[in-house]
Amino acid sequence: MNLKVSLIIIVLASFSFGIVVERFIISSEPEDSANVINEKAKENTITGEGRTGLNYSSSQQNNGNDRNDSKDNENPFDDQRRDPVDNIINQIDRGKRITAAQVSSVLEQLPAGRKRREFIHRVASHWGRKDPKAALAWSESLIPSEQSIAVEEIVHGWARTDPTGAANYVTEIPKSRRSLDLVHATGHIWAEQDQQAAIDWAMSLQDTALRQRALRGSAGVWARTDPSSASAFALEIKNPYERHGVIESVARRWSRQETKESLDWALSMQGEDRNRATRAIIEEIADHDPKQAAGLLSEISASLTSDGSGGRIHRDIASEVAERWASTNPDEAAEWIADLPESQHIKREAAQRVADRWASTNPEEAAEWAVELPESDNIRRHAVERVADRWLKYDSLSASEWIAEMPIGEARDAAAGELVRNISDSDPAAAFSWANSVGNEGYQTHLMEEVIEGWHNTDPNAARSALQATDLSARQREKFKEILGPSAAPPANSETPKTE
Repeated sequence: MNLKVSLIIIVLASFSFGIVVERFIISSEPEDSANVINEKAKENTITGEGRTGLNYSSSQQNNGNDRNDSKDNENPFDDQRRDPVDNIINQIDRGKRITAAQVSSVLEQLPAGRKRREFIHRVASHWGRKDPKAALAWSESLIPSEQSIAVEEIVHGWARTDPTGAANYVTEIPKSRRSLDLVHATGHIWAEQDQQAAIDWAMSLQDTALRQRALRGSAGVWARTDPSSASAFALEIKNPYERHGVIESVARRWSRQETKESLDWALSMQGEDRNRATRAIIEEIADHDPKQAAGLLSEISASLTSDGSGGRIHRDIASEVAERWASTNPDEAAEWIADLPESQHIKREAAQRVADRWASTNPEEAAEWAVELPESDNIRRHAVERVADRWLKYDSLSASEWIAEMPIGEARDAAAGELVRNISDSDPAAAFSWANSVGNEGYQTHLMEEVIEGWHNTDPNAARSALQATDLSARQREKFKEILGPSAAPPANSETPKTE
C-alpha cells in the first residue's frame, strides 16, 4: 500500500470517529439535563422549596389562573399539615370568614376536658376581636357552661378592639350577675386604653347597678396609676351603694402597691366607708399572705372595736382571714384564732371558718381540733357542727362512727343534728334513732319533729310505730298527739318523767 492510499484511509477514519463522538455528546446532553432537573425536583420536594413555583407553573398551563387567586380561594381546612385548632385561629386572625358550623365541626371532635375548654377560650378570644357578632351567634349553640366561657372571652376580645361596641352590648343584655361581671370587665379593659372615656361611659349609665359595676372596673385601673385621685373620686360619689363599691375596688388595687398608705387612707374615713375600705385591703392581702393580714388586723384591732359598730367589722375581717389561712395552712390558722377575743363572737365565727375549710381536706384532724375548743360562746359546738356537716358529705360512715364515740354534751348533740339532717330523707328510721339519742330534750324534740314530719308523709304507719315505741316525755307526747292518735296518753303514773 502506497503513501497516498494510507493518508486517505487515515482521513476517513478520523472523520468517522468525529461523527460518532458528536452523536454521543448530542444524545447525552438531554439525559444529563433531565437528571439534573429531576434531582433538583427531588431536593425541592424533600425540603419544601420551590413548591409555589411549580404549582404556579402548572396552574398557568392548566387554566391560566393567577396564584394569588388560588391562595385567596383556598379552603382553610384543607391544609392537613396544620393543627385544626391552629388552622381556625390563623384564619380568624387573617380576617377570613369563618362559619359557626366550621368551628363546631372541630369542637365536636374534642372530648370534654382541658383541651375542649382551651379551644373555646382561644377561638372565642380571637373571634371576639375580629367578628364578635358572629362569635356570639356561634356561642348560642354551646351548652350553658361552655357558652358562659365563650361569651366572657368574646366580650373581653371585643372590648380590646372596640370598647364602645362591647359596652353597648353588655349594657343591653338582660341584667344578671353574669352580665354585671361583663360590665365590670368591659370598664376595666376600656380604662386600660382610655381611662377618661371609660369613666365617662360609666357615669353616663342610668341604671344604678350597671353604673356601679362599670365604675368599679374603670376606677380600679385608675387606682393603679393614681390612687390618690381615684380615692378622692370615689369619696365624691353621692349614692352610698355606688360609693362603697368603688371604694372597695380602689382599696384592693391600692393595697397591692402600697399597703401602709392604703390602710392609712382607709382608717382616715368614717363609718361604713372606713369599714368597706379596711376590709377590702386586709382581704386582698390575705389572698396571698394571710399571716401578714393577721398581723395587720392585730395592729388595728383596737381602732376597729372602738368605731361604734360593736366589733362587727373586726369579726367579719377575722373570719375572712381565718378562712383564707385555713385553705393553705389550717394548723397555723387554728393557732392564730386561739388568741382572738371571744367578744362579739369574733373567735366563734373564725373557728367555724377554719373548721369548715380544714374538714374539707382532713376531717379527722379538724375533728380532733374542734372537740378541744372552748365551750364558752358555743365555740366548740359550732366548730364541731361544721366538721360534721363536711365529713358527712365525704364519708358518712366514718363521720357517724366519730359522732357515736363523742362524749355526751352540746358538741355531740350538734354533730348528731347534722347527721339527722343528712340521712332523714334516705333513712328516716335511722335518723329518728339518732334524733332520739340527743341529750338536750328541746333540741331532741326539734330533730324528732323534723324527721317525723317527712316520714309521716311517705309512710305514716312506720312513723307512728316509731313514736309509739319511743320513751317520750309528757311534753313530747303532747307535741306528737295528732300523729299518735287517741292512745297517745300513757297509763296514769306509768311514766318516769324525763329530766330536762
